[in-house]
Amino acid sequence: MKDISISIIVPNYNYGRFLPRLFTSLCAQSRGLSDVEVIVIDDGSTDDSVAVANELGATLGAAEFRVVRMRHSGRPGTVRNVGLARACGRFMLCLDPDDEVAPQYLGATLAALEGCPQAGMAVTDYELAEGDDVRVIRVPEFDPDILRTQNPYPSVMLFRREVYERCGGYRDDTAYEDWELWVRAASAGFRVVRVERTLFRYNFHAGNYSQTARRDDARAKAALVLANRRFFDAQVVAWARGVERGEPWAVGFGRGLIPRAEDVRTLRGIAERVAGEMAAKHREGEVIPPVTP
Repeated sequence: MKDISISIIVPNYNYGRFLPRLFTSLCAQSRGLSDVEVIVIDDGSTDDSVAVANELGATLGAAEFRVVRMRHSGRPGTVRNVGLARACGRFMLCLDPDDEVAPQYLGATLAALEGCPQAGMAVTDYELAEGDDVRVIRVPEFDPDILRTQNPYPSVMLFRREVYERCGGYRDDTAYEDWELWVRAASAGFRVVRVERTLFRYNFHAGNYSQTARRDDARAKAALVLANRRFFDAQVVAWARGVERGEPWAVGFGRGLIPRAEDVRTLRGIAERVAGEMAAKHREGEVIPPVTP
């Protein structure tokens, strides 16, 4: 068995058209791939993904390459976990087929983790490309408290095997599976070292799974909170329960934002005041018009 330093997991579903661009960026890694394994987990694709992946893998130059086919699940976290369970590397990286990494990505993030033993994950700045619009996103220094309200950290992070072993991989009950894993990693005491360079590109398009998180934002955030009750304030946990139960006061809040405890108290205060006013009008015999959107 070859000594594998880095395991790269590529979850794929009908993204065969994107694979050549990702593999080109992997072939261009300045540190080479002689101690890297690449595992493509195909989630029951109906396009030519498997054939494309096998053809590209044959010329990749990695220490190990394989394609694993599975029955369609439709959950990126589930697919990634299949790959992580098969990975041999001391460090792990999940890349989607529509991601691109700069030639220095593996070398820079690996050096950052090796130089910072207390860190479990390494993150870099990145480009967000949406059509012809390309923006550089500067990732903030890691602060677990930020994760209580939002997730400014991308899904592309090189992390130690210990993060996977202690946290157990990705959950499949929230569309914010990356955010949820970073919360569990922070709760377990892992920290993030930031590489202040722009070293990968996230290509945003209509087919991204992240669109699901946009559509199911409130429930996805509620599931994240309820899975990590000790990490969040009791008021925020109550909000998440309210969202799950469909209680009118528990509004979804802004996309990708979890309310703070004081925000929840304000929401409940407003709801109680409105309920009191409606009850008073009812007692006075006033006809209350139906609420319309």
